[in-house]
Amino acid sequence: MTAPPTTGPISFFAERSLRRLERRYDYNFDYVRYLWHISRPAFRRFTFGFGWFANGRKNLPADAGAIAGIVSTLHADCGPCTQITVNMALEAGVDPTVLSMAIAGDIEALPNDLALVYRFTKAIVNGDFQASVLRDQIVTRYGEKGLIDLSTIISVGQVYPVLKRTLGFGETCLRVQVGPQTVDARRADAKAA
Repeated sequence: MTAPPTTGPISFFAERSLRRLERRYDYNFDYVRYLWHISRPAFRRFTFGFGWFANGRKNLPADAGAIAGIVSTLHADCGPCTQITVNMALEAGVDPTVLSMAIAGDIEALPNDLALVYRFTKAIVNGDFQASVLRDQIVTRYGEKGLIDLSTIISVGQVYPVLKRTLGFGETCLRVQVGPQTVDARRADAKAA
């Protein structure tokens, strides 16, 4: 497979914003620059439409959202997309130990409410019918607004890695940095196609 075309500068304000985010999260946004150069309508849909959707979650505790994001993203990609999910969770004050447990797939060590989020997210990304039973427990614990926030987080965890892989910017890894600690990633079991 050939590498994606080299990206050049984009608008001053967009480039400044991307560079700030790249420094803040140690993450490469070349795929967004690529969208800018190839299709401005796609760039606008992604940055304004999808970006707005991706940030619209306020009804869940940060640790529950982080667990859902990690499990969903690990299912689609255990590379830079998982790393930025972890970096954002750390920035939001989520306990690094909890993040490490989720990355390693150590469900038994997680508190019960976070283990529920982990199992629910895993069931969703794997198309498991068990999700229906777990959904009722999620609504009991977090309410319907919390369920909607989880649906957003789980969806977003799939979109970024898939978009990047489709455009030729995807990477894979098996280790994720959680502060000073490196954790072996355990991907949620994928269903056979």
